[in-house]
Amino acid sequence: MTRLLRVLAAVLLVVGLVVSLLATQALLGDDTYYRASEALERHSDHILFQAEYQAAAARHAAYLVAAVVCSVAGVVGSAILLALAAILGRVERLEARTEQ
Repeated sequence: MTRLLRVLAAVLLVVGLVVSLLATQALLGDDTYYRASEALERHSDHILFQAEYQAAAARHAAYLVAAVVCSVAGVVGSAILLALAAILGRVERLEARTEQ
């Protein structure tokens, strides 16, 4: 059981960090947001440019949130699983000693 928890911890860490890197790459390469931001700077009083910017900003913020949440979930989740594996290993060793 401890081996399974360690494997799950490694998988969760790798997947969390990979998804975080992909979200960061999407965040930095979000040309639609940057174009909408520049257009809004030129025409700040026009409602259509404001609406376009708000839609692009929502997607841009979602990329940022995904990057942060996935990295934190991957690191914290894998740490919890590794700690649980360590605790379970100690419990199994203690049970084996008491049975002898």
